[in-house]
Amino acid sequence: MRRLLAAAATGLAVVLVAACSGSSDGGGPTGRPGYVAIGDSFVSGPGIATTDPDQPGCLRSLSNYPHLVATATSRRLTDVSCGGEDTTMLRDGRTLTDGTVVEPQLASIGRDTRLVTVGIGANDGSATAGLYTYCLLPTSADDAQCRTFTTSYMPGVLETTRASVVSVLEEVRERAPRAEIRLVGYLRIAPDEGAASCPDLGLSAARTQLVTRHEQALNATLAAAAQQADVPFVDLWAASEGHDACAGDQAWVNGLDDSTATGDGAFLHPTAAGMRAAAEVVEQRLG
Repeated sequence: MRRLLAAAATGLAVVLVAACSGSSDGGGPTGRPGYVAIGDSFVSGPGIATTDPDQPGCLRSLSNYPHLVATATSRRLTDVSCGGEDTTMLRDGRTLTDGTVVEPQLASIGRDTRLVTVGIGANDGSATAGLYTYCLLPTSADDAQCRTFTTSYMPGVLETTRASVVSVLEEVRERAPRAEIRLVGYLRIAPDEGAASCPDLGLSAARTQLVTRHEQALNATLAAAAQQADVPFVDLWAASEGHDACAGDQAWVNGLDDSTATGDGAFLHPTAAGMRAAAEVVEQRLG
């Protein structure tokens, strides 16, 4: 399964992400006073209008929750979030297949930084690629594969993820000792109960339950990491109850239909409404 997930992760990255580096406004390697946002695609907001013109390949939206929080709280923002990132990439950076070098996101945090939001963990161990491949995508998923992935493969991955997220949070604190730090969780994709009648996902009742349990486990893992690192956790999974991909006009995450053409987000990723809701929850958890 690990070999298959590595291939799936590569394919998913081609679809959802390219390069990202630099900042949206101020900041940079020395970490000027202000707000630094780091994380993956649930932070960057692929497909939500308008894409950052300075980093179009990263699919980072100027209407993602970091930008909305920065505007609401009058903070200067350095947004280096980029889809496909995992905890290792935050520290080490990466080189994409086209040769583009993505700088380590943690390098944008400095001793004068005053706020850091971290949204990471779902891609560790190719977890998101596996969830899509074995549980969500109609061309490859089925109940048996989803059960094996969520119940046999993921428990070990999540334990490693917890330790990795703790390490990231500790490095953030070391780099920015006077900053407020918030670990931000993930909006939910699947509903709590039967989605067999939900065309936006098309899951069987059994697979809906498996996906929901996976999301609960990831959320619990991140909450535990935040507690261990003594960092407040922003629980978007709980906040998005009733706003999953099957919630129609109330959905905060897209289903299998890609809404990029209308500027409302990529498939299985936050909508503009989801980003606005996430921003409100983050703002409530700031000192």
